Amino acid sequence: MKQPMLKRILPFAMALLFLFAAGCGKAPAQNKAEETAPDSVMIDGEEEEIDAADVAHSSLYAVDGGTETADNESYASDTANVNTVLVQNAGVLTMISADINKTGDSAGDFSGGQNAALAVLSGGVLTLDESNITSNAKGAFGMFVGGDGSSVTVNGTSVYTSGEESPALALRDGGVATITAGTLSCEGADSACILLSGGKLLLSGVSLSAKSGEILRVLAGANELTLDKTTVSSMPELPEGATLMLRLQNGASFTGVLGGSVPAKASVTLDATSKLILTQETYVSGFVNADLTHANVQSNGFNLYYDSSVAENAYLEGQSFVLPGGGFLAPII
Repeated sequence: MKQPMLKRILPFAMALLFLFAAGCGKAPAQNKAEETAPDSVMIDGEEEEIDAADVAHSSLYAVDGGTETADNESYASDTANVNTVLVQNAGVLTMISADINKTGDSAGDFSGGQNAALAVLSGGVLTLDESNITSNAKGAFGMFVGGDGSSVTVNGTSVYTSGEESPALALRDGGVATITAGTLSCEGADSACILLSGGKLLLSGVSLSAKSGEILRVLAGANELTLDKTTVSSMPELPEGATLMLRLQNGASFTGVLGGSVPAKASVTLDATSKLILTQETYVSGFVNADLTHANVQSNGFNLYYDSSVAENAYLEGQSFVLPGGGFLAPII
């Protein structure tokens, strides 16, 4: 080939080479992030939520469909959107004296628990005893449990989060948790200690704290919260479509508001040893109290209204009762 022709072709060849390199030179982590399914998609101009089980997860240590036991082990992940421990697809994991740590701010959406220290999904079952879970990153939930059949049983364990938007525990889409003793603690901004979005939770002798002051946040779905020998002070808002069944037993207490207007979205059941303490006018759907004198409801001058049309309230016979502190238990008119 003649020299002048080479001079004209060479620049074009180099340009094509650089374009090819740029298109193929993405890092593996970037490619993986782009392939990860989001928690919501736009359909006909509206956002549609995707089930937590449909969100792609990766982890440092995973039990996927099998059965494993870990004793006195330590695990730590510092990568965005990577769980430290993941149990999924009906996997079963028992951990004793584990130390689980998570750092690395979430990249993008994290509502499906993609950046949680510990995630249990799609029928996974976890038993965790005498352990510690610590996270320090944005969107780094302590524990995330999502999907029907997914459950955790936790005993004598400390869960501590310090990052922004990092609840100690999140239950979603049918997730179930039973926690006995231990602590759930959050230090980060906008970090409710407990996040419920269609889950069932039993707390027995658990200490709860949140620097933001928000112990309980309810986002969606039908939720159940049983407090056993546990004290909670909170004012959770119940958005449209969300409900909460609160049970108090064995000296438990709840201080706060469960709905300041109608229609009522919360129901309360308490035994004679437990206390409900009002801080505002409160409306509930069902109200079942083992103490028929209602001496275990401290009104502080506020009224507690119940729905007389609900079957479990039949024992109240549509009547009003004076409560300690000067308020009334009365039917919603």
